[in-house]
Amino acid sequence: MHSFPKSEIVMMLVSMALMLGLGKVVGELFRRFSMPAVVGEITAGIILGPTLLGRISPDAYTWLFSSGSKSVMAIESFVLFGVTLLLLVAGMELDFSAILRQGKSITVISSFNIIIPFVAGFLLARTFPGLFGIPEGKIIPALYIGVALSITALPVITKILMDIKLFQTDFGIMVMASALVNDLAGWIIFSIIIQLFESGTVDALRVLKTILLTTTLVFFILTIVRQFINRAIPWIQAKTEWPGGIITFIVTTGLFFSALTEAIGVHAILGAFLCGIAIGDSPYLKKHTREIINQFIGNIFAPLFFVAIGIRVDFVQNFNPALFFTIIPIAISSKVAASMVGSILSGMTVKESLPIGFAMSTHGAMEIILGMIGRNYGIINNEVFVVIVIMSISTSLASAPLIRIFIKGEAELLIQELLERKLFIPNLKSIHAEGVIKELSLKASLATGIQSDYLGKMVLAREAIMSTGIGCGVAVPHARIYGLQKPLIAVGISQHGVDFNSPDGKHAHLVFLILTPEKDVNSQVLILSQISNIFLDEQIRNESINAASFNEFIAVIKKAVFEKTKLS
Repeated sequence: MHSFPKSEIVMMLVSMALMLGLGKVVGELFRRFSMPAVVGEITAGIILGPTLLGRISPDAYTWLFSSGSKSVMAIESFVLFGVTLLLLVAGMELDFSAILRQGKSITVISSFNIIIPFVAGFLLARTFPGLFGIPEGKIIPALYIGVALSITALPVITKILMDIKLFQTDFGIMVMASALVNDLAGWIIFSIIIQLFESGTVDALRVLKTILLTTTLVFFILTIVRQFINRAIPWIQAKTEWPGGIITFIVTTGLFFSALTEAIGVHAILGAFLCGIAIGDSPYLKKHTREIINQFIGNIFAPLFFVAIGIRVDFVQNFNPALFFTIIPIAISSKVAASMVGSILSGMTVKESLPIGFAMSTHGAMEIILGMIGRNYGIINNEVFVVIVIMSISTSLASAPLIRIFIKGEAELLIQELLERKLFIPNLKSIHAEGVIKELSLKASLATGIQSDYLGKMVLAREAIMSTGIGCGVAVPHARIYGLQKPLIAVGISQHGVDFNSPDGKHAHLVFLILTPEKDVNSQVLILSQISNIFLDEQIRNESINAASFNEFIAVIKKAVFEKTKLS
């Protein structure tokens, strides 16, 4: 401890207390106004940094965060540790098995969402190098700008889709799976760029060697290591104290592979990210364990990292309006265009592709991490970094309203028009999700003439990809059906409740089986959106569950639709 003076220890502890405390307070304040906590945490950093505190009280800012001091170096090491854990958690949120189950449309949409924004960003930086502060003849910073525009914010997209109740829809699955592939490819490309930057040369042999090394590492972790982790987790959970044993295993494994990838010349963040994917893919990892890890890292390391962003950069001095008004439109339009091209090639209409485009244009925490690493390596300057942070914040805030606008349909009373007496079951007999789906499929079969076994099989296949419990006692199993002429809803009420693996853990008492024509993407999203909107109201849910007949049930729906139409 002699090499670390007492004054430096005091500075470090006070600085970290301020960063963590103010970051959490401002983050919670922003959350109360339905804004991402990360925006509040960055704002806390701006308050403590040169933008505000540095102007109001330069001496206080210098004492707390003086560059080169041992306390600041210790804080930066802690922040680096936090970034590694953040990428580990981000990887755990990816459902790698879901990617493998998806078809052609996901591959096409995600590929274009990488290629078009990457090319747009690269060409923009090569055409106007002075605007980005890129030295003449340097290609690595331009490649970096391409990656910055092509990557998405998977955690933000997940939160947005859950908030607007579209997470369990085919639209939600398509967006999530595309974002999964997009993020994975983006971080691999970014890791290659970092390696090329560190080597100082860009030649064909070096590029080929870097690509081979990176792809070998990806294959090794996502196959051999993934299988090992999948076998190790049940043993660790059975033989060690829970949750301490499994949390220690996850963090230790993440740090080990981060160190390994850094040692062999691939950036540590890719090792953490890939290790997170391998761990998160295990079906044996308890949901509660995931929540504990998310809480631990999200409430300690995440605030410190995002507050640190504002502490080192003056957001007023380094704000470049020309750069801002150049890069933001390109970032959004390239993502929307990429989604349109990919969606149309997959058989969708332009109208159906727009919500996907705005969802995929979301940047957020992952983009900010990428920006921080690029700044620390000297690939980008402070002006570019500030614009990346602002772009991440603005697209995160704008995505949900834009998705809602473009996903609205013409028929406001669609659910009311589709409900029929012959498709209503006031008292479901089965206590299991599969049995309930079969009961409702039989009703739908009598109405459509399509075999109930086929309908049930299609709905259960969709259920296997992602559960359709949306919470609050409501489940919406659904599928797109070949040969179906128009959308159909079969409704069942369960007094005892059925487990549809809802996010809030509550059993479903209202089950809506939604069947739509195979080529009709919009109707499913519209119906699900309206069901979510209506049944968020606890009183409406309770009245619906207690309805003794179809007439009582439809009366509740009509009243709810009327009230919501009047309010809007």
